[in-house]
Amino acid sequence: MKYVLFSLSAFVFYAIFYFSYINGLHFLGNQSIESGKLPGINEPLRTVYTGVEPVDHLLATLTTFFYPSLDGQNPGLLLHSIAFSGSFGAAWTLVVLESWRKGNAGTVAAYPMVFGLVAQVFTFAFATPLFLGLQLGCSVTAHRPHANNIRVPRAVLAALPLVFGVGFMIPTHMMVLPAPSVIPVDFKQIAIAIWQPWPAYVSVLSTVAYYLLSPFISNSHRASMSSLRWVYAFAFINASLPHLVSWIVSLATVIVPMIFEKRFLETLHPANVYSIPLPWSGLVVDNVGDGVHAFLRWDYIIGTSGVLIWALSLYTTAHKQLLNTVSWPSLLFKTAVMTAVAGPVGAAVELVWERDELVFSETGGNNQRVSAAKKST
Repeated sequence: MKYVLFSLSAFVFYAIFYFSYINGLHFLGNQSIESGKLPGINEPLRTVYTGVEPVDHLLATLTTFFYPSLDGQNPGLLLHSIAFSGSFGAAWTLVVLESWRKGNAGTVAAYPMVFGLVAQVFTFAFATPLFLGLQLGCSVTAHRPHANNIRVPRAVLAALPLVFGVGFMIPTHMMVLPAPSVIPVDFKQIAIAIWQPWPAYVSVLSTVAYYLLSPFISNSHRASMSSLRWVYAFAFINASLPHLVSWIVSLATVIVPMIFEKRFLETLHPANVYSIPLPWSGLVVDNVGDGVHAFLRWDYIIGTSGVLIWALSLYTTAHKQLLNTVSWPSLLFKTAVMTAVAGPVGAAVELVWERDELVFSETGGNNQRVSAAKKST
């Protein structure tokens, strides 16, 4: 499976970057930066954030890219971005959990901040399958899962929902605020720039929480399992709720079109919001927003597919080792249903959650104490 994940990561250079070049997005984005104007509106593009020219140029480029997703002029793109944001946050919850597992200490999987920043610059679809593929290749938790090596410090588990709330959700909601009706256009650009390094915020805050809370928090099995379940429930809600909202709104344009203004029927139609533009289709975009929509469709599809494939690999490995069997028809049916209801990342969260419950049940916790009692008897 790791080679499948590496292949997905490599496919990004064709399906996303090359496609963006030939469909005109690259040219339109550069044109907007050179003109000093935000795409689609007659407002100045902020070009100074830190005073460091390479950093400022990168932030101006990212602002040019993200602004059309957030300005409301393309409701279909905004709706897709909402679902994508929930999936990204939930997927990164799984990544951060992996980084804190005891068996991943000292491996490449222990450094999610590096991959998170790469994801912000080189796409979620490139960095996430790459990280997960490396984790499958180097981590004992992937090949020989045991309660001892998949354990996460309870201090981290207890703090993780709050860490994601502060490090991810607050910056995300700040940049979604409408401009200029609620916030000035310039502040919205600053909010977009502040949002970019959110994986670093999450990594730093979770590390601080670990060192501050560890002396005061018990690592008992029961308390740790309760905290772990809250983290998985938090990630599942983050993935499933935006997924459901985006699909319900989009499908409503087909089922009950009379509740929408006519100008929203086409842009919010499922064929527009969720269609997959093929790189060889000859598509040429005439504005940055349409190009960004095509870009993000592939970013979402490749990245979330990688997360789901990784979760299936962890799930099946654990079941083969601990139960000596995997019911493939049942697993595939359950995965398909969960993907439809909660999205690919929601299904992945559920599968990894079930993997952890199985491993702790069979190799640790209460089961381990019962086995020890039997042996002593």
